[in-house]
Amino acid sequence: MITILTDHDIGSRYLKKYTQSVIEQAKKKFDVVVLECKELNKENVKNRIKKHGPSFIFFNGHGTSSSMMKNEDEELLGLNDKDCFSNSVTFARACDCLKELGKEAVKYGCKAFIGYKNEFWIAHLNEMESRPLQDPLAKPVIETSNIIAEELIKGKTVVEAVNKSHENVAKLISKIMFSDDPKALKN
Repeated sequence: MITILTDHDIGSRYLKKYTQSVIEQAKKKFDVVVLECKELNKENVKNRIKKHGPSFIFFNGHGTSSSMMKNEDEELLGLNDKDCFSNSVTFARACDCLKELGKEAVKYGCKAFIGYKNEFWIAHLNEMESRPLQDPLAKPVIETSNIIAEELIKGKTVVEAVNKSHENVAKLISKIMFSDDPKALKN
């Protein structure tokens, strides 16, 4: 497994913090390569993926329809790098990547590309930015997204993993809709 963690703004810092538990679970099952900070440039990411040939790539950061981004200006993987995804299941926790990049990656041998067709937005409370794991607005969004990676690590199929995440969302929505408590998600 290769996990790519960007860290240049509030959203990517939140993802980085919430991904640590997924990394720890994965380390119990197989080798995990974590790429972050100084290691994040296009050549290094491509070389590490090609060297390790991971069966699972877990990207956390920003995206466009055609790219996984380090930040707003620096592409890490794009349409010209679609061969990097060959023989892997890739989960791009980033805006828009499923639109073009996901489709092209699958055409070039990616077993499955999980991601978002639109923005992946993380609500958060400003006063919780130094304690993202305690942020009651961010927690349900990111933990629901984490379910996909956690289920894949457990050996579930892509369909099973995504369905479990969707089931969790449905439960959360139901809990909010049918609760008189404005803090319904805190439990």
